[in-house]
Amino acid sequence: MSAAAMDLIEIFDGEGAFVFVDRPVGGMPIFHVQTSSALRAGEPQVAGRADCGVMLATEELRQYPAQLNSMIQTIANDVTVSAAFSDTVEMAQYLATEARKVTYALYVSAAGQIMKDLGRHAG
Repeated sequence: MSAAAMDLIEIFDGEGAFVFVDRPVGGMPIFHVQTSSALRAGEPQVAGRADCGVMLATEELRQYPAQLNSMIQTIANDVTVSAAFSDTVEMAQYLATEARKVTYALYVSAAGQIMKDLGRHAG
């Protein structure tokens, strides 16, 4: 598990959940929701990369539909993103459900790389 994911589990005291993205070569992304409490209890991470950064999507994002939609698009299609964290399980499930509906159109925005670099320099 990435240091960023472990930090978020600690910061949010085991609350919330992650959306891990599995991006098989040549295939559609697969989205997995995994609770922080399960990870904290020792359950192995189901997908994503251990060296990845984590995007943060709190419940507050629901108040900003354009930003919420942008986050969903990024999770679904940005090849540099392999994990997102939400402070509630419901929001993580919503993100995964909506990301599954997004038209498959991969791109690289460097959002995941920026999150990875921030994590590396924070420690």
